[in-house]
Amino acid sequence: MEQNRLLSPVVWSAIAAQLLAILVTLGVISTGVSEAIDGLVASLLQLLVAFGVLNNPTSKTSF
Repeated sequence: MEQNRLLSPVVWSAIAAQLLAILVTLGVISTGVSEAIDGLVASLLQLLVAFGVLNNPTSKTSF
């Protein structure tokens, strides 16, 4: 049985990470420490998005 991409928790995590990254970049959400930390948080969130985009939930043998 193949898994639907829209039911994958990885896809929803990537969507949530992208939304958070946009909010951090626009300054809506701030860590309260410094702009460097905000940039680091945004970068980490973008890595989560990249993982979600590259993930293939329909195949158990591939990424």
